[in-house]
Amino acid sequence: MADGSPGGWSRHRTLPAEPVAPRAAREVVRGACRDWRLDQETCDDAVLVATELVANVVDHAHTSCVLTVSRAAAGLRIAVRDFSASPLPELRPVNVRAPRGRGLQVVAAVSAAWGVTDLDGGKSVWAVVANGTAP
Repeated sequence: MADGSPGGWSRHRTLPAEPVAPRAAREVVRGACRDWRLDQETCDDAVLVATELVANVVDHAHTSCVLTVSRAAAGLRIAVRDFSASPLPELRPVNVRAPRGRGLQVVAAVSAAWGVTDLDGGKSVWAVVANGTAP
């Protein structure tokens, strides 16, 4: 669905399995939020979600990934598809002694919904961030 703004209602970007990927994801999400005139809180939450999901691919799947940011009736949908047959991620209890491992907890906390879709040759982890600006 095109709205006349740059990129329409959906953005896609292939990102490398490198530490620079989360930064690139943030740039894509910020650009979409700006073009779609989303409020700052929605944008901040969406940037956080994209950063966490892409960082998980870099840290765990070790493959390139495809970031998709799209407008949906429920809000902003962020999906990150990897190309690894590694196990599907699960929300686990927080270990307060662990220095890491809270990424999906953060995603779940700021998202209206999130999930994992098992795909041939990989998976897609997605989240919907509710917004106050209707499409």
